[in-house]
Amino acid sequence: MSKKSTGVKNAWGVVKTAQHGVESFPGGNKKNNGPGGQTKFAEVQQKHLEAAKKLAETYESSSDEEDVSTTEIFESVLKGYSGDSGDLRRTHQFLENAFQSGAATCLICIGGIKRVDSIWSCVTCYCFFHLACIQRWANDNIGQKRLRQADEASSPGFYTNRGEFVPRKITPITWDCPQCRHSYGPEEVPRRYLCFCGKEDNPQVHPWLIPHSCGELCQRLLEPVCGHKCLLLCHPGPCPPCPQTISQSCECRKSAKRTIRCSTKSWRCQEKCQKILSCGVHKCNQICHSPDSCKPCSRRSVHRCQCGQKQEERNCSESVWQCATVCGKEYSCGRHRCEKRCHPPGECGDCPQGLPRSCPCGKQTSVAPCSEQIDTCGDSCLKQLPCGDHVCLDRCHRGECGACPEIVEKRCRCGLHSKQLPCHKSFTCETKCKQQKDCTKHVCNRKCCDGNCPPCDKICGKTLPCGRHKCKSNCHTGHCYPCNLKAKVKCRCSKTVIEVPCGRERKTRPPKCHLPCRRPSKCHHENPHNCHQDDCPTCTKKCALFNDTTKCAHPCEAKCHDAVLVRYVDKNWRPAGPWDVQPEVTEITRLPHPKCEIRVPVSCLGGHETIPWPCHDAIPRSCGRSCGRQLKCGNHKCEKECHSVKDLQLWLQQEACDECREGCKRKRPQGCSHPCKKPCHFDPCDPCTVATKTACHCGLTQVIYRCGEFFASDDPNAKETQLSCGNRCIKNVST
Repeated sequence: MSKKSTGVKNAWGVVKTAQHGVESFPGGNKKNNGPGGQTKFAEVQQKHLEAAKKLAETYESSSDEEDVSTTEIFESVLKGYSGDSGDLRRTHQFLENAFQSGAATCLICIGGIKRVDSIWSCVTCYCFFHLACIQRWANDNIGQKRLRQADEASSPGFYTNRGEFVPRKITPITWDCPQCRHSYGPEEVPRRYLCFCGKEDNPQVHPWLIPHSCGELCQRLLEPVCGHKCLLLCHPGPCPPCPQTISQSCECRKSAKRTIRCSTKSWRCQEKCQKILSCGVHKCNQICHSPDSCKPCSRRSVHRCQCGQKQEERNCSESVWQCATVCGKEYSCGRHRCEKRCHPPGECGDCPQGLPRSCPCGKQTSVAPCSEQIDTCGDSCLKQLPCGDHVCLDRCHRGECGACPEIVEKRCRCGLHSKQLPCHKSFTCETKCKQQKDCTKHVCNRKCCDGNCPPCDKICGKTLPCGRHKCKSNCHTGHCYPCNLKAKVKCRCSKTVIEVPCGRERKTRPPKCHLPCRRPSKCHHENPHNCHQDDCPTCTKKCALFNDTTKCAHPCEAKCHDAVLVRYVDKNWRPAGPWDVQPEVTEITRLPHPKCEIRVPVSCLGGHETIPWPCHDAIPRSCGRSCGRQLKCGNHKCEKECHSVKDLQLWLQQEACDECREGCKRKRPQGCSHPCKKPCHFDPCDPCTVATKTACHCGLTQVIYRCGEFFASDDPNAKETQLSCGNRCIKNVST
């Protein structure tokens, strides 16, 4: 069935032409519209269709092969590990990130890490970075810290208000991982592109190996250190727990040794400890544990305090306890009372006031009854004052010594000013520090700063490389750390979501969603397909609606044309200058039904033949043959070209047939030479009525007879009778 294009005129008077399933452009080249050009166009179109079909099949098959190959690579990497699959969760996640598009992202440049890129991974967080990016990052950090170290070297320290020199702390020169902030030394700046296990320089890309892997056994020492090495193939991320088997007894050492995995060296049997606890009454009911690690007895009972005045329900392990009651019993002196807090009865002891005592300054010691008070010795106190530099010069006294009254010259913290002040008073000036803080952007402005300026407490506020968030760290030098937030990339229906580093969402393709597309169909068909990002695929079903163009009983058999992309050129467009190029306008519109191309049997006007004909052109027409119907004369047929008749089955003369205009050409009886004067007719002809004169036998007279009567008779005697005149014959008889 041939496709025919239809024209649609829009509101601007521009004619839009589109072929169902194929876009058409007005004003096309008509140079190759001949038979040869059409054949060449059909060949090229067929090649393009085959190439597109092959590309679609290749794309689908390659996607399947990629899934299969990824699974096979995972199996080959993990074939040396026979542990529990739950232990491999983190390692498996790093493997998936190495394969998924957009999952492995360099946090410095916010760019995707490809298979062919040179990378470096952190030994702590195992995050991937481009080798060039991490080198630039490390060199910038080291350069900033060296400049700061040079500034610190110019002022090696400061003096306190006591005149003590305090050396300034030297900032160590290190650089940090952008992800986990793990510090590295200058000698640890990566210079080479190594595989994950560090055995191979510049590992080559192999389709059946993990990207950036050498494909050999990892052989790194496992953590916690057990003496075994990793048996996986060279892989990203941390090594999984040790899968080796060892013989180990349980924690309580009561059971026989078992063969267990090295990563779980300790195991417990199901027997109870049954060891006497520290309370001396109960036994430990805990299941297998390390010796001498029994928990305190947790059984509760009522216990009295040490003085016996109060009782509480407490754990058995806390049976000995003190309440807050002061003893208050009188000593034997009868003057003083015990000031100790809850203690066993009878343990108050002697009165502490009756023991040997010294004067307040501690220079003289004497023994006196508890009723007497020890007097001061009268000597100078000489106790060390709180300042630490002077002693108390008052006479021996009771109570605390007062503040140091010595007048000394004190320097402020910044060391710029000095003043005579009592020793116990501190001196700070009003001079503001003009030294820059560690951020090298803001001034300290702290009054009387001792030179050890505090870190800058202002927020950085710079826009991070992601372009969406501001740096919330304190003001700092060098580059800001990458944004540590995650952005969500959703499919069109928002049901399938993946997380990528912030700032990468614009360059990351939406995840492949296997749920059905929820957008309404643009045509009257149901077009089931999976969720997608671009426009819905073109409906490939048949229209199947009533064809209002042909208005026949057949449904439209053309490809659905409810939403067809039409490109057209506005004929009224005028360029503003010689550089303007006329744009093509595209529009999705509904095209009218094409003419019905279903073949239907059509008979010619005269009913001579019936052939299949397109429905839209199924009109009876002349076949070009002669009518061939028997005329009324019965001798001839209608020679008129095939024409319309009322009854196609009746092969006799009808109204539209020509009348027979020939005369009768039937043979007359033998001897009659006169033609039939009637028009062409059925048998028989009328008898010939022509009168014929002839001589009689004797030749004396003429005999007149009708031709039809004479030759119609087959009797020779009758003819002889008609030719006789009836007279006597005058001829002589021959002898």
